[in-house]
Amino acid sequence: MWHWFKPDEYRQLEMLRSQTVTDPLLTPFFDLPLPERDQDIRLCDTLVLDFETSGFDSQVDQVLSMGWVAIRHGQVQLKTAQHLLIANHHKVNPEAAKVHHLLPERLSQQGVDMALAFSELLLAMQGKVVVAHGCVIEKSFIQHYLLRHYGIERLPILWVDTLKIEQKRQALRKDRPDFRLAAVRKRYGLPEYMAHHALVDAVGTAELYLAQLHGLFAQEKAPVEAVLKFSQP
Repeated sequence: MWHWFKPDEYRQLEMLRSQTVTDPLLTPFFDLPLPERDQDIRLCDTLVLDFETSGFDSQVDQVLSMGWVAIRHGQVQLKTAQHLLIANHHKVNPEAAKVHHLLPERLSQQGVDMALAFSELLLAMQGKVVVAHGCVIEKSFIQHYLLRHYGIERLPILWVDTLKIEQKRQALRKDRPDFRLAAVRKRYGLPEYMAHHALVDAVGTAELYLAQLHGLFAQEKAPVEAVLKFSQP
């Protein structure tokens, strides 16, 4: 049995599940059981996601695009891939636009309503372990949306952060490796993709996540508790 995961985390998530939630979009998060601590995480339905945002502060900045893809039975399910541009009525940071290339004109013409985008995302997240590269961004924007629209701060879901996993793996190196998604993928021999596109980054993170699991556990079982420990700060 693994004992690396913070001992109270599962208890806190179970306590969250005891809340009374009536919205049909949210009730599955509270009704479905959490994965067992010693379950092989490869057997868990997984959703890998990425946000492009106008900045890093969920209190004042906006989500501009979302991308996600599911992993089932250790395989990236490209048929589940989704990419949504979000209609944005706020000024887009010019410096950020140089990175993600999401201009206000494109967002206003092709973007969907924020509520619709989050509804589709939350529907896709139901019953899943959620993975992101540097998940603090995605978690903070999701939590801000939940608090503002549903009055709850957190959903009882398990998050895995491929950035944290790689930082743990590289902790003993004397140099200071690059932890950006493209650089980490290169270390695993994964192909180069266009960066800062939400769907491309989600697919790239999904491939990296599977490569990390193989690097850590090879053909052995990858217990949920152990993977989450690697994923924590």
